Amino acid sequence: MTKKSFVGSAIVLMIAGLIVRVLGFIYRIYLSNLIGAEGMGIFQLISPVYSLIILTLSSGISIAVSKMVAEQTAKNNHANLPRITYCALAVVATAGLMVSIGILIFIDPIVNIILKDSRTYYSLILLLPCIPVIAAASAVKGYYYGVQDVVPTACSQIVEQVVRIGIVMAMSGYFLNIGLEYACALATVGMAIGEISNLTVLILIFKMRKKKIPPYKSKKDFMRKRTILAKIVKISVPVSFNRFITSMMGAVELILIPRMLLISGMNYQASLAEYGKLTGMAMPLVFFPSLVTSSLATTLVPAISEALSLKNFKTVNYRISKSIQFTFILGFIFTSIFIGFSNEIGSLIYKNENIGDILYLLSFTCIFIYLQQTLLGILNGLGKQGISLRNSIVGYIIRILFVVYFIPAYGVKGYIAGIIVSSACVCILNTYTVTKMTGMVLDFRNWILKPGIVCIVIIFVDKYINSFFNIFNIGGKGAVIAYILGNAAVAFGLMFVVGAIDKEEVLKLFK
Repeated sequence: MTKKSFVGSAIVLMIAGLIVRVLGFIYRIYLSNLIGAEGMGIFQLISPVYSLIILTLSSGISIAVSKMVAEQTAKNNHANLPRITYCALAVVATAGLMVSIGILIFIDPIVNIILKDSRTYYSLILLLPCIPVIAAASAVKGYYYGVQDVVPTACSQIVEQVVRIGIVMAMSGYFLNIGLEYACALATVGMAIGEISNLTVLILIFKMRKKKIPPYKSKKDFMRKRTILAKIVKISVPVSFNRFITSMMGAVELILIPRMLLISGMNYQASLAEYGKLTGMAMPLVFFPSLVTSSLATTLVPAISEALSLKNFKTVNYRISKSIQFTFILGFIFTSIFIGFSNEIGSLIYKNENIGDILYLLSFTCIFIYLQQTLLGILNGLGKQGISLRNSIVGYIIRILFVVYFIPAYGVKGYIAGIIVSSACVCILNTYTVTKMTGMVLDFRNWILKPGIVCIVIIFVDKYINSFFNIFNIGGKGAVIAYILGNAAVAFGLMFVVGAIDKEEVLKLFK
């Protein structure tokens, strides 16, 4: 069995994530043009329910399997890997089926009392088949993350997105003609069939590769099912409880936003449209670069677990420090890009919705959002899910308070201010925990000072970079894309010049 470096695995996930997100943007643009801002708002109303269920079920199992598989791989006990995966698969698929049945029983109160929009009924009904499928897929993904072979998960994500887009585009004409709620339900149909195709790909590749796993070397290497199940529960329950609490608070936050917009003076249609612009259009753009940090967070869990099982603490600290440094670099670069091109990017992607002002305000959240993802992966790798939960709760309390007290007074600006303040607080708390646990020294010079200088320089010289591309007489959308890519290229180049990115360290890290 071959093993890749955690950075190599992260790069594979980044490439797949880039393809998936590009396809996702094509899909989102098509969907937003199809159903409009109000339709996107209706579709986004079920996302808190979706996140609450899926993240609670899948996150704990995925991390538990990846940690256990990484530990067994480090000890060369490869024959235990299928047993761990099958046990996790059985547990999480059963739990997903039970949750789907529970939602079906209480679907009327969920739609009418919690979501307060009867048009979400069909979308929620069609979401139910997804739950056990996505939950089962998380167990198989955990296996691949554990052996640091992420190519199968990358392929399955691409297949899922292609199937989803194909289904929606093929059936959109019929569903749109029979009503907006049915058109929104179509998006859920595409999601359900896409998730089924995702799991199918993962299982097929797993069965093919299972034949190459060597047998047990001795009986002492054998893990009994009861031992595996006990360990899965021990690792996954705190993580899943963490996700449940944070997803519950996130759901409360997202459900409150349109209601607080109503209090601020908007009518229901306007508040739903503004909610759709914020959560369905602008925020996905800001989260787009986080495919790098989410990939790092995913691969850090088994990488740190493996190094800890071998008591290689120097490697642990090195991987953590460089991951944080890369996250700051990414955050500063995209902060400068979103500040400089918020209107252009908004018009390029959603030409009729005028999201430039929202995107400009959200640009100041980039650093904290990306860093929060990386630090979460680090804490999961260190086994500090309880502390991560505590810090996340603090962040959500701050955001909910901003939703309740600042949105009625300041509208969407008040909510974005809450994201900045809460994310910054969570990042500070998580960084304190990591340094206390590992003894890692904070490298402010390479993490913040050098990338920050580059960010400021790019903000002030972007007009000169843009004027260079004007020489080529590129017009329309091509000009905007050229400006953005040019600024990003100059920013990365300046990172090398100021020493924020070191060539030798990059080569060493990839090796």
